[in-house]
Amino acid sequence: MQGGSLSTSLSKNIELEIYSDEVFNGVDPFDNTNWMYLGALFVPTGYKTEVLKNLNDLRCITNHNWNISESDCPESCKYHKENNTEIHFKEIHRSSARYMIAKNWISFFNKEACQKHRKMLYCNILGINLSNISYCEFGSGKTELNIYNRFYRTLLMGGLNYFFKDYSNIIINSIYHDKGSQEYHEFFPWHPIQQTESKIDRLSIDCDEIKFIDSDHRNSKSDESQFIQLIDLILGATFSTIHNSSSNPRKRAVCELFKPVLHKLLDREKNTTGQMIGDYYKSNYYRTYQISFFPKNKMTAEEVITYLNLEGSIQKKEKYRVDNFYYSRIIGSQRQQTLEKWF
Repeated sequence: MQGGSLSTSLSKNIELEIYSDEVFNGVDPFDNTNWMYLGALFVPTGYKTEVLKNLNDLRCITNHNWNISESDCPESCKYHKENNTEIHFKEIHRSSARYMIAKNWISFFNKEACQKHRKMLYCNILGINLSNISYCEFGSGKTELNIYNRFYRTLLMGGLNYFFKDYSNIIINSIYHDKGSQEYHEFFPWHPIQQTESKIDRLSIDCDEIKFIDSDHRNSKSDESQFIQLIDLILGATFSTIHNSSSNPRKRAVCELFKPVLHKLLDREKNTTGQMIGDYYKSNYYRTYQISFFPKNKMTAEEVITYLNLEGSIQKKEKYRVDNFYYSRIIGSQRQQTLEKWF
């Protein structure tokens, strides 16, 4: 048996689709560090239809009963066109519909999607502090995309190994990404798939290239765009909450709704004996949602080579002197200035 609700600890098989997006050039307004955030949703195929129905129903703000065609809607709310909009964190303050749907989706992500014995979604987010990395290791020209390509593989492998370590077989049907410059990179459309599959023995990826789709479902005519919108919303809320980057009241309200979850996700660190501790490990989010950051310290080009091999995976511990991935981070600061232009 494979997929979502059929994938139990007895079957040891799981079938997935992956949806990914990014935040480029996010500047922390407090210390002016430059950040890149990568995010991926791992959706068990057995739950895909149910998650999609939830996301659509939550577009119907009053009745939570969505129909694709307004003429088929039994509620006749008169707001179908306004609610049938793209949810993009950058734009959620521009209409009441986007704002309310964003809040509904965040609430769904916080609770229903991540119940103790019913994991409808898995989410891995990786924040890269570009101010701590020497760029020369990543080649000349398209440096930012080269960095993204390298760490996208880390994002995929980290999520697959951490979330699904108890499964003997992992099958990925498709990997989707929002349309962007990655589509035209020499290696990105195919290289992460090749490298990820080669590094995890129990993994099968049944696609040769990443599928790039328009995040607006009205343009793509594809249900998959809804998942791209969801990971965009989660990434935007993550960056804006951690870095306190927006003064807009609606965005701040969405971030406040997400903040309790973020506190738990970021409450994990090593104690004096090297054991990982924190509220994260007692929550429903354990091995289901994860946020990590890299690097903790400034790294020279030589240290980057030592720490990350060319496939984007972490080298053996004896080859580096300190763990540069970390999970605990302070959320926001009253001293930070807003930087609305980023969102």
